[in-house]
Amino acid sequence: MIPGFGKLQWMIFWELLRVSALTLIGLTGMFVIVALVQQFSQSGLGVGQLLRIVPLIVPTTLPFTVPATTLFACCVVYGRLANDNEVIAIKAAGIDLLTMLRPAFLLGALTTGVTLAVSLNAIPRSFVLVQEEIMREPEEVLYNILKRERVLGRGGRSPYSMYVRDVQGKRLLDVVIKRTTKDQPKLIPNIGARDDYDYYARSAQASLKVDLERRVLRVQADRWVFRDLNKGGTDGSSSDTQDYEIELPDTFSTKEIKSRPNALEWPELHERAAELAQEARTISANRKSSADAGEASIDPAVRQQVLNEQTHYNQQLKDNARNVRNVEYEYAIRPALAFSCLVFALIGAPVGLLSNRADYLSSFVVCFLPTILIYYPILFSGRGMALDGKLLPVLGAWVANLVVGGGALLLVFKAIRR
Repeated sequence: MIPGFGKLQWMIFWELLRVSALTLIGLTGMFVIVALVQQFSQSGLGVGQLLRIVPLIVPTTLPFTVPATTLFACCVVYGRLANDNEVIAIKAAGIDLLTMLRPAFLLGALTTGVTLAVSLNAIPRSFVLVQEEIMREPEEVLYNILKRERVLGRGGRSPYSMYVRDVQGKRLLDVVIKRTTKDQPKLIPNIGARDDYDYYARSAQASLKVDLERRVLRVQADRWVFRDLNKGGTDGSSSDTQDYEIELPDTFSTKEIKSRPNALEWPELHERAAELAQEARTISANRKSSADAGEASIDPAVRQQVLNEQTHYNQQLKDNARNVRNVEYEYAIRPALAFSCLVFALIGAPVGLLSNRADYLSSFVVCFLPTILIYYPILFSGRGMALDGKLLPVLGAWVANLVVGGGALLLVFKAIRR
């Protein structure tokens, strides 16, 4: 038994738990649907793959759905108690309202612990497992993307992009590969129009083969017709089978996903921070050595080279500092999001008592919607400022809890004094 918990407190707690569980199921379902649509649009997963990643997506939604359902449950249950005049009866029996709020504190503490436990290791592991699921059938994923969007690689880091007219099974019909020019847009011979591409290759049919080790996509066809604008618009064709290689998107790289802080498990965040610290020391040492070499030389060419190297090293240190802030923010945001469960419980219970509403819609309008519209904009603003170096990462992660939590304590005090 928990000290200070009698039959009344347990009755309220089990009602909170029931409403919270029902709301969590519905809200998690909506989040999962949104995540599946996003995965389908970005990665082109088939129906079978989408069904397999559903259990992997559910944990990633909990840091957002659990606090929201805790808030909603507290507001609904305590609003119903106030509306049914049970609060008046409880006060008449000599029981203070702070005692009535203990079940909400317990629910907030339990949901905080569960969310924190899931956030430390389970959620990062889920990110990696989703990526591995995508990479089980990479060709199938790419065929699905091309079937839906008719283009691949446009706007990515690779200079190549591919367009198709149609996809029939494992065959691409009317394939066009374009290479982005590194220089100014060129004039297309005999047309005069300016274009951002300097090389074109076209084939009536082609197929795909993914090389995961090299992270490239090979486009295979028996014959290509090409035009090279770098050679004055030279036209030609290949008589033998020729493969064109296009860099795979980042979503097909486990190494890329594992380098992101949100995909690192709790112990790996410490290791990543140590790696970045060592990387910064190495860059600083190289920068100093380069600067010393420039000061010791009187050759203008050497000095100019050193100046260019200093610019390069400074950019590396700037990128390193941003990566450090990313890791520090991730280290702080996981417990911060978990603690928001307790903050939301402290808001929902007094607002429910003060608003005296019994129906779900009123509770949504009076408490749930305003809190969400205040908390998450502050959270995302703090994240942006932390990653830009305008706030300490720990402050950027906790600022929403500090602001909204302060308001929650004022509401609790007001409800008790009522």
